Amino acid sequence: MNKLRKLTCLLLAMVMVFALAAAASAAETYTITIKNDKTGHTYEAYQIFAGDLTVKDNGEKVLSNITWGSGVTDAGKTALGDAAEKAASLKNEADAKAFAEEVAKYLQNPTESTAGSGSYTISGLSAGYYLVKDKDNTLSDQDDFYTAYIMQVVGNVTAEPKGEKPGLDKQIKHNDDNSWGVVGDNQIGDTVEFRTISDVPDTTGYETYTYKISDTMSAGLTSNVKSASDVTIKVNDTGDALSTDYYTLTADGNTFTVTVDILKAVKDGKVTKGDKLYAYYTGVLNADAKVYDEGKQDNAAHLEYSNNPNGEGTGKTTDKKVYDWTFKMGVNKVDKNEKPLIGAKFVLSKSGTLKVADLKCDETGTPTVTTGLTGLVKVKDGEYRVALTSDTDIVYAIDAGQPVIKGLDDSVNYYLYETKAPAGYNLLSEPVSFRIAAGYSEDGNTLKEGYPIVTVGTGEPSTSLSADVVNQSGAELPSTGGIGTTLFYVLGGVLVLAAVVLLVTKKRMRSEN
Repeated sequence: MNKLRKLTCLLLAMVMVFALAAAASAAETYTITIKNDKTGHTYEAYQIFAGDLTVKDNGEKVLSNITWGSGVTDAGKTALGDAAEKAASLKNEADAKAFAEEVAKYLQNPTESTAGSGSYTISGLSAGYYLVKDKDNTLSDQDDFYTAYIMQVVGNVTAEPKGEKPGLDKQIKHNDDNSWGVVGDNQIGDTVEFRTISDVPDTTGYETYTYKISDTMSAGLTSNVKSASDVTIKVNDTGDALSTDYYTLTADGNTFTVTVDILKAVKDGKVTKGDKLYAYYTGVLNADAKVYDEGKQDNAAHLEYSNNPNGEGTGKTTDKKVYDWTFKMGVNKVDKNEKPLIGAKFVLSKSGTLKVADLKCDETGTPTVTTGLTGLVKVKDGEYRVALTSDTDIVYAIDAGQPVIKGLDDSVNYYLYETKAPAGYNLLSEPVSFRIAAGYSEDGNTLKEGYPIVTVGTGEPSTSLSADVVNQSGAELPSTGGIGTTLFYVLGGVLVLAAVVLLVTKKRMRSEN
């Protein structure tokens, strides 16, 4: 009976030991949760200090019997000295940050995170102080930042990434109302205004900071940016512009990069965290510009910025694009019956105050004075484009038929003046006006359905971008010898009318008598 009692007690003791061991094992593992809804991160946790974790009545976590943790190499333990003394020396956040940068040279045995919904978890951690960071070389050239070192005492804690990234926006000025947005439209040869808007980040703790604004214009645009003076940078779009002491520029054709010395600007009090930098520059819509049914021009910009507060590394914002459109117009030279006519010439102008009688032209209809007229370049038979000032083959008179004029702006009143009429037809005494209208998608990348449209004169808007220029035939001359007959008919008519009047008068006189 005694032996049975002893055996029962032994079994009960073993069960209790196993139960306690299981409870202790469960209590000795913890989880760090990092709140971040940005995908693509891999966080690592390195145990710097190990020890016994005690939670006081007030909830404060205390680590005692401190030793170096499994995340510190042997070389680090030797270089850093006694673990307990080192831990005791960390009095504030600045101390912790300095120590984190020091111990980061001696890290090993990381525990990696697992991605979740809007967060990352690092599980299975024993009690201690942990250094948490992004895994090296995982965010290069990404639009995101490496977290600054996080020091945590484990006990199922939640942390947030430390650090920030600047952003960049890109805009184009719409010449219709001088507003800034994602879309513009222009005539070939027009100067187009652009700007970027970028954030001034928190540069605390950085010994160097990369801040590069890069811009590329498509082939239909020609960049005017060749030197730093071609870019104007304003802080918060007010006051004086930054001097070129604070930025440099490199340019290669249609691509340029502005490098801002953001640390110097901060140090000198020119900018501070939270400010915005407005960078202004221009380009020209050139002869290679695509018209609306071929495409449009784009201008893309991005910001390269330092994204690793723990060391070197840069991130890059996604390209922000704006779009510039241009249009074309067809001209149909016809008679009143819509029969095509040839042999006429006309000119294009954006001035409706010109008078046909005042146009100075030679016998061929070619202007000898071009003031107020829009220069053109003949691309091929039946096709013209608006000329650039640099063109050497500028023409002003357009041959009749069905020509197309490319590179026109919207929301502009254009006027076609006839300078030579087809043989047998009258010269137009007034110009034919037209106006193109466009509507765009929210991002400026496409035209709205039903656009562009054109209004010719006072007519109704049409999706057919063409204008009928109608000539009336001249006064018909009589056939040979017909003049006498015409006079006879006129004279006879007058005599008959006189006879009728006389007859009526006589009848009235008889009645009165």
